[in-house]
Amino acid sequence: MTKTETVIRSIFGAAGIDTRPLARAVDIAAELLFTHRQTIDELHFTRDIYSPVAVLLRGKNGEPQSVKTISKSIERLSNQCWDILSRGLVGKYIGAEIGDIHAPRDIIIYLAFYSHLGVPFFTAMEQESALHG
Repeated sequence: MTKTETVIRSIFGAAGIDTRPLARAVDIAAELLFTHRQTIDELHFTRDIYSPVAVLLRGKNGEPQSVKTISKSIERLSNQCWDILSRGLVGKYIGAEIGDIHAPRDIIIYLAFYSHLGVPFFTAMEQESALHG
């Protein structure tokens, strides 16, 4: 199990939900943000994240899944993740008590920071601000 899968499992628990689409999306986002140094605003989720996940996660026939299927799966998992986090875990994983997310992509970004850096998104932003401020 990867670090990202462990983080996501710690949120979802042992429920029989296939979290691999979300985990792969988070890993790809982290690679783009931290290895390729793209900014959050430069990420194109359908092209840069959902399409590669569709290729990585093959269907029962061994063929890549459609981007539409993967994007719906990731969005559903992101919304489920938010529902769980909003029950008292927002501060731990996101770093600020926000009331809602703007879109499922937010969860991918928040989890990419948490998984890659080991600190919540808003904590990382404060640390970065302190370094440059």
